[in-house]
Amino acid sequence: YRGGELAPQSNFAPADKPIILLINEQSLSDAEVTAEGFKQLGLGTVMGTETYRWIIFTSGKGLVDGSFYRLPSWGLYTLDGENIEQTGVAPDIEVHNTFKDRVNGNDPQLEKAIQEILNKLKND
Repeated sequence: YRGGELAPQSNFAPADKPIILLINEQSLSDAEVTAEGFKQLGLGTVMGTETYRWIIFTSGKGLVDGSFYRLPSWGLYTLDGENIEQTGVAPDIEVHNTFKDRVNGNDPQLEKAIQEILNKLKND
């Protein structure tokens, strides 16, 4: 994305097969950047639950007494100007994994993603 337009990159080509990116409430920081970029670039389907809303960049400096401070430096915004720290990244398809699912070794998000990919492959 350069100068307000999508710009091709010589070292990257979109996949010729469907891609599903799984996110959930444990997706934070760089995972949120990845999910938002994935959505904005239209690389595939985002599935799961909304991200954690924990994305802020800080900078810091050491002080003469040996202590250190950190302050927020900048945030991350969508192309529409939404602050991801406040909104998180919402999936295209919402699928929840419950505590009971985790205890029983079930993963409804992964199962739905596999089903969705197989359906897309069948229809292509």
